[in-house]
Amino acid sequence: MKGFGRVIAWSISLLLIAIGLLWPVLFSFAPKAGAPSDPVVITNYRADFVVDRDGRMDATEIITGDFPGSRHGIFRYWDVANQNNSHVRQIPQITEISMDDRPVPYQMLWESGERFRVAKIGDPSRLLDYGTHVFRIRYTIDGVLDPGSTGVNRTFASSTGDQSAPSAFFWNVIAPAWNNQIDRADITITLPGGVPGAQCSIGYGVGRACDRLTVAGDTVQLSATGLAPRTPVTVRAAVDVPTPARAELPWSYRWDRVLGRSVPTALWLLGLTATAGLGAFLWWRTTVEPSPGFPLQYAPPKGLGPVQCEYIRTEKVPSDGLTATLFYLADRGLVSLNQVDKKNWTIRATGEPGAWADVDAVSVAVGSLLSLNRPGTEFDADGTVSSGRKLTTAKDLMAETVKKWAFDEGLMVKRRSELWLRFANFVALALAVCGFVRWLFPITLWGLPFAVFFLLSAGAWSSGVGSRRSPAGRELWSQIGGFYRMLSTDSAESRFDFAARKDLYTAYIPFAVAGGVAALWARKYQTATGQVPPDPYWYHSSSGTSWHSASGGGGASFDSFESALSSSIGAYSASQSSSSSSGGGGGFSGGGGGGGGGGGGGSW
Repeated sequence: MKGFGRVIAWSISLLLIAIGLLWPVLFSFAPKAGAPSDPVVITNYRADFVVDRDGRMDATEIITGDFPGSRHGIFRYWDVANQNNSHVRQIPQITEISMDDRPVPYQMLWESGERFRVAKIGDPSRLLDYGTHVFRIRYTIDGVLDPGSTGVNRTFASSTGDQSAPSAFFWNVIAPAWNNQIDRADITITLPGGVPGAQCSIGYGVGRACDRLTVAGDTVQLSATGLAPRTPVTVRAAVDVPTPARAELPWSYRWDRVLGRSVPTALWLLGLTATAGLGAFLWWRTTVEPSPGFPLQYAPPKGLGPVQCEYIRTEKVPSDGLTATLFYLADRGLVSLNQVDKKNWTIRATGEPGAWADVDAVSVAVGSLLSLNRPGTEFDADGTVSSGRKLTTAKDLMAETVKKWAFDEGLMVKRRSELWLRFANFVALALAVCGFVRWLFPITLWGLPFAVFFLLSAGAWSSGVGSRRSPAGRELWSQIGGFYRMLSTDSAESRFDFAARKDLYTAYIPFAVAGGVAALWARKYQTATGQVPPDPYWYHSSSGTSWHSASGGGGASFDSFESALSSSIGAYSASQSSSSSSGGGGGFSGGGGGGGGGGGGGSW
C-alpha cells in the first residue's frame, strides 16, 4: 500500500507540474470577435513600406483622422504570428511615433497571450481637440520576405505581370482589424529587387480589386477607397531576389508563453532543469542514513517496547503506536482489553504497581496518563469527546516521550545542517509557482527547474532529516531491523520455529502492529504451521469470535480496537473543529487577408 501511495503521490505531482508548465497551451482562448466600429473616421491612410535584401521592412504609416473630441488618441496593434509560417515571429520595433508633427506619449503593451504587440498612443490625462489629427508611426519588422511559393495558388481580385520569382512579399498593407472606416488609402512598397508582377485584394477571400495597382521596377503602388471597418488590403508581390534566411522557432506562437522565443534560452532552461534535478537528488541523498545491515533477529532488543523499536528503525512515531502500546501492556498482564460492542472497548488495569518497574518509559507514560497503573481502574474507548481528548493527549505524550528517550539515551543526535534542504525545498516551491504563473518570470518554462528541484528534494520533509543515529543507535537499528525482517518476510526466507515458540506469536503482535506488518506476521504463522493464528489471551471479544475470522482475510486484524480509538479521537477532533469554526483570415482560397502583417487599430 505504501508503494501504491507513493505512485499516486508522484503521479499527482507530475500532473500538477505538467499543468503548471502547459496551461498557456491547454487553456488558451481566442479573443472575442465583433469589436464595435470606431467613431473616428480615417480620411487618409498613407503607408510606405521599404524592404531590404535581408528581409527587414521599414514601414511608415501616416494616419489622418477626424476625431469627435472625446478621444485620447489611437492604438495600433500587430499580430506577431505569420499565417503562412507558424515558426516565424514578426515583432515590430517602434522607431518613431508622433501626432501633428510633435512627439506624443505612447505605451507598448502585449495582449492575448503576447500574440499581439500594441502601441497605445496618446495622453491618458488629456482629450484631443475636435477635428483632424495626423499620426505618424514608423517601425521595422524582420523576416517579411517569404519563399516564392508562398501564396502562389491564391486568387486575387486584381493582378498584373508574372507571379513567379524566388521570393514573395505577401502582406496585409492595411491590417485586417482596423475598427475605423477608412475613406482612402495610398500604399507604396519598395522591394529589394525587380518585381515581375503583383496581386492585390480588398477584403477577405478574393475580395474586390485594388485601385491603380501598378509595378515599376522594384516598386509597387496601389490605392483603395471606401474601406469599411475591419477590411484588409492584401498584396502579394513576386520579388526577383533569393529568399533571405530568417529566424524561425521549432514551435508555433501558441507555445511562446511556455518556451519563449529563443531556442538557446529554452535549451539552457532544460539543462538547468536536469542540473537542478540531479543536484536536488544528490543533496537529498546526503540526508539519507546508510543502512547498517539487518541480520535476522528472532527477538526484539531486551527492554524496548514496540514504539521505541519502531522509532529507532524509522525515526518516526508509528501511526498505530498507541494501539501497539496497549497491546504490549496487555501481553505483559498489566491491562486487559474487553470489547463491549463494535466500537466500544474497555481497558482495565490488572497489574500490580510494582509490575510496571520493568516496562519501557513510553508504555509507562501512556499507562500513567490513562490511569491504568493502579489495579482495578478502567478506561472506556467509547467514541465520546472526553475519551477522545484523553487518547489524543496520550498519543502526543507517547511521541514526546519516545523522542526524548532516544536523544537522552544518546541513540539519536541532531544534524541541523540537513534542515537547509527543507528551506531550499520550500523556496523552490515558491519559485516554481511564480514561474508557472509567470510572475517575475517571462515564460512558464522558468518554473520547471524549481519544480523538479522541489519534487526530487521533497524527501527532506520525511522523518529522520535533521537527526542521525549515534553508533549505539545504529547498532540497535541493526538489531531491530533484523527483527522486523523476521516479522515481515516469508517463512521460507526467515524460518521461525513456531512449534517451539508458539507463545511468542502473540508476544510479538504489538511489535508487528507498530511496524504495520501484523497481517504478514499472522500469514507467516499460518504458512509455517498450517493453522489459524491463535487469539491472544488478553483479547476478549463480545461476540466470542476470533479476530482472524472477523477480519475476513485470514490474517490478524485489530480494526475493531483501532476503530474505537479512532472514533474517540475523531469525535474530539470534530469537537475542536466545530469550536474553532464557530469562533485570423485563414481558410480562404482567395488571397485577401492571408498574408503577414496581421493586426489592426482604433481610437481610445
